[in-house]
Amino acid sequence: MARRSLGFAWVACILALASCVSPEELRRDGEATCVGYGFHPGTDAFATCLQRESLARRYAIASSVPYWGYGACLALGLRTRLG
Repeated sequence: MARRSLGFAWVACILALASCVSPEELRRDGEATCVGYGFHPGTDAFATCLQRESLARRYAIASSVPYWGYGACLALGLRTRLG
């Protein structure tokens, strides 16, 4: 039984760490998204796009909608089943 619990704890830790994203990675993703929309770095429109991407990410996290990673998806799935 203890072995099973330890295995589950390891899996939970690995999934939690896999869903972590650094601020630099978030910034790069936001920049890539805004460039993909056709905005040019260094312009006011680009800065506005980055702000909107950041706000959308914060809203997604606050509303418990997974924004990235498997950990968030698993947590959401468990929460909907349990509760």
